[in-house]
Amino acid sequence: MKKLFFLLALSLTTIPTFSQDSTFQEMLDYSRPGKYHQLLADLVGNWSFEGSRFDWVDSVTSKAGMKLAGSLVRKPFANGRFFIAELTTAAKIQLPIQDGKMTEDYAKGLQTEGYDNVKKKFQLSYINNHIGSDITFWEGLYNSTTKTISFFSEMENVPGMKLKIRFDFVFIDKNHYQWNYFMEQNGKYIKDTEMNFIRIK
Repeated sequence: MKKLFFLLALSLTTIPTFSQDSTFQEMLDYSRPGKYHQLLADLVGNWSFEGSRFDWVDSVTSKAGMKLAGSLVRKPFANGRFFIAELTTAAKIQLPIQDGKMTEDYAKGLQTEGYDNVKKKFQLSYINNHIGSDITFWEGLYNSTTKTISFFSEMENVPGMKLKIRFDFVFIDKNHYQWNYFMEQNGKYIKDTEMNFIRIK
């Protein structure tokens, strides 16, 4: 019993007192939102969108196909360190559910957005109720000239069928922005989807 109490006391004395450590202060400082978080903070609110899915013609061209429309709500989390965006289509579609069945409902997507001050990269995670059982993770860099974050990720909705994706998040102004999705085909990124967002005032 004495040995147990000795080990417990020893473990308590070895717990680092981060509040008195400069490392903890550095951790706090790296956790603070900054100018890149503000890019996303400026887009908090309610949005409508219109867009298109594209039909791939060949390895280098595409043409507009299915039309898209709906709404998006973006909210801050943790005092602007992260943001949560929830997208809903205006029209219902067929969605896969258990036991090989289908149901009709609105397509929805949920993503978390943020900027990693340590990696110096934007980060994004995404789930939806349409295609895929994964949580897709993206990392991207911001180009101040084009006002675009280019995210890159890889998708595998069917075993062994991997597809590289580029997602361009284009900042236009505080009332407009654009999403462009590109799929890699034969070493080139071909536009798959374009979505244009307008703030609902």
